[in-house]
Amino acid sequence: MTTEPGRLRIAFTYKPFLGHDVHEDCRKGLQATVRLLEQLGHELVEAAPQIDQEAFAIAFLTMIAAETRDEIDWAAGLAGRKTSYADFETGTSALALIGQATSAGNYAKALNYMMAVARNVGRFFQDYDVLLTPTLAQPPLPIGSLQLSSAERLMVGWIGRLNAAWLLNAIGIIKPLANKTFDFMPYTPVFNATGQPAMSVPLYWNEAGLPIGMHFVGRFGDEATLFRLAGQLERAQPWFDRGPDLKGLQKPFGSPTSGG
Repeated sequence: MTTEPGRLRIAFTYKPFLGHDVHEDCRKGLQATVRLLEQLGHELVEAAPQIDQEAFAIAFLTMIAAETRDEIDWAAGLAGRKTSYADFETGTSALALIGQATSAGNYAKALNYMMAVARNVGRFFQDYDVLLTPTLAQPPLPIGSLQLSSAERLMVGWIGRLNAAWLLNAIGIIKPLANKTFDFMPYTPVFNATGQPAMSVPLYWNEAGLPIGMHFVGRFGDEATLFRLAGQLERAQPWFDRGPDLKGLQKPFGSPTSGG
């Protein structure tokens, strides 16, 4: 894409919509990206839509759980047989169990809340062309870091055999899982729910040689602005031939700092 995006009014924030902490590498990446955008002639303003963390997390989890249950039932129909918890990853089975126990009323409540969030975010973009955040709250993690523990997997297995979804809430396994997930990705779920177009661009690399994605969100239906901006950014700071150096990366990378 060689068409210039023109001078854009870009809001930015490092403060997480969900979760709690943002790693220093992600903060540095955001600061460096703000400077780059200013050098390219864009207007940068520190601002963000307001999101109720707890209400959003509950609504998001409710909808994902209900949709996971439906997807599993659909897969069972295609396969022509009944599925069991053992046919899927433990986290997927846990979500499906919650979806099975979710009432139609709670699903409708979650859906209505998400529509309200979409309208709120839409109003925010009346004043800005693009919103910039880190893509994630931490550098890339080792594979499996966000999985349930062995004890949690065992509990879900027994609950699946008993078909007793209500026990997941009783033993408190779901909230810690949701917190762990949202602490890692506190920005992207909001726009998964509202339908805003977004892109992750590798504009910053930490000392460990890992890319730190920068997350750009556009107005609803305005993918064209993001494509033009991506082209401008790649011309200014090319990344196509750059890759992470994975040698010696055998353990988690650092620790998060307060998100403020």
